Amino acid sequence: MGVPVEGRITAGGITTVVTVQITRAANATAYTANDVVGTLAVAAPLVLRNCARTEGGTGIIYSALMLDSVDAATNPNFDLALFDTSSLTVAADNAAGTITDTELLSCVAVITFDGTNAANVSTVGPNLIIGATALGQAFKCADGTRDLWGVVVDRGGYTPASGEVFTFKLAILQD
Repeated sequence: MGVPVEGRITAGGITTVVTVQITRAANATAYTANDVVGTLAVAAPLVLRNCARTEGGTGIIYSALMLDSVDAATNPNFDLALFDTSSLTVAADNAAGTITDTELLSCVAVITFDGTNAANVSTVGPNLIIGATALGQAFKCADGTRDLWGVVVDRGGYTPASGEVFTFKLAILQD
């Protein structure tokens, strides 16, 4: 049951935090803008489990963090595109994105982790935390699932460290 606000029902009642992680390959090959960031072993979308409370459910992403195992000289600037289907043509790590025009219609949200804006970044020891922008995005999962699928895309040509780990944490207000 939602929370009444000025006669409307808003998303609500239940908050969940969904976490997904990318462990990069053992190389430091620089990305080019619009390259996919992922594991070298698997060219598949990330699975963000239980984003909705029920199958075909909805929610609002109200907070998101990217935790980076490396505090590099130049911070990453990534987008996390979220889809309501697992049927995506995902390129391998460090290759140009390959999502088709038809697949693009399944996109339900895009979250930007702008490491180039100091207001979004916090350094914690040898690690980095980047707060997201473009939040407050509503989504609906496909019928029969509570999950969303994600693709991370580099926006500017980041040079990763060998074995660098990116963890994405999304706080979702579930309907």
